[in-house]
Amino acid sequence: MAVWMKPKLTIRDIARMAGVSHTTVSRVLNNDPRVRPDTTKKILQVVEESGYRPDPLAQRFARKRSNLIGLMVSDIGNPFYAELARGIEDRALGCDYHVIFCSTDEIPERTERYTEIMRGIGIDGIIFASVRLHDEVVEKLIEDRLPLVMVNRKLRSEKGDYVVLDNQLGAYQLTQHLIDHGYRKIAIITGPSIFSTGVDRLKGYQQALKEKDIPVRDTFIFQVPFRRQEGYRAAKTLLSRDDRPEAIFGGNDYIALGVMDAAEELGIRIPEDVVLVGFDDTEYARRMKLTTVSQRKYEMGNLAVQILIDCIENKADGYTHRIVLEPRLIIRESCGEHPRGEWSEDGVPTEEKI
Repeated sequence: MAVWMKPKLTIRDIARMAGVSHTTVSRVLNNDPRVRPDTTKKILQVVEESGYRPDPLAQRFARKRSNLIGLMVSDIGNPFYAELARGIEDRALGCDYHVIFCSTDEIPERTERYTEIMRGIGIDGIIFASVRLHDEVVEKLIEDRLPLVMVNRKLRSEKGDYVVLDNQLGAYQLTQHLIDHGYRKIAIITGPSIFSTGVDRLKGYQQALKEKDIPVRDTFIFQVPFRRQEGYRAAKTLLSRDDRPEAIFGGNDYIALGVMDAAEELGIRIPEDVVLVGFDDTEYARRMKLTTVSQRKYEMGNLAVQILIDCIENKADGYTHRIVLEPRLIIRESCGEHPRGEWSEDGVPTEEKI
């Protein structure tokens, strides 16, 4: 049996019923102050009596915005990016924006392709969480004046808006903590030199060792992709040596999890045989009782959205937003200590555990 559907009213129908032009109706629906109060009142009365509901998509195109934000991450399987994305999405939805996610797997061609797709569908701006120190795609977008914000990583040139952690300080604090507790043979498995996070965390590690006149051993330094399996491979090499390290600094929590996998396979206990620290303070770190550094991911995501929307809506020009958040050291059992100084993701300290 055929079902009769009532035709959907359009702006032109409302204009005809109110005896005005469809342009005038559009202005009223978009709160344009140029329409006379009596005309506005008449149109709104017709809208109410007819039950007309404006098309949200049409309204967005009318004001030349889609209310869509792109988010580029390098690996959505990494819990760091999942938690960062939550902060971004929550803030965006609160501002009536929606987020389109893309995972690049650190492949520049994929970043370029996703960027083309996003621009093709009319996104208002992009948040990049996967930028390289030298990134032609991002640098070109900055030149084109597309609203964008980098989060977690930044360009070597310091161009563009960004929200990052002081990664060098965080790595310094972690390494200093290990040194203060008597460890001298400290290895690091961190990210590659094409990313600001990999470079800065290595610098912090080296700085802490040099200040205490502890030799920086090349054989104790691994720069690998920020992936669990890469942490596993590097740790297998380190822990299989006769002169193995007393402590391992995983360049992020995902790498540290790979270290745990290797240690378990080799029958090496953490922290009894080797101590371990990570970086990010993801949910995995909290479950595995991993000493780490809080990246303040949720706050970082919130700030990135705030900056981006300001650029989109207020056309913020001539001012660069450069926010560097202070790291927080989170002590847990993986380095042989009782936990203390826990922090929640919104930056509020929880009850200390002694």
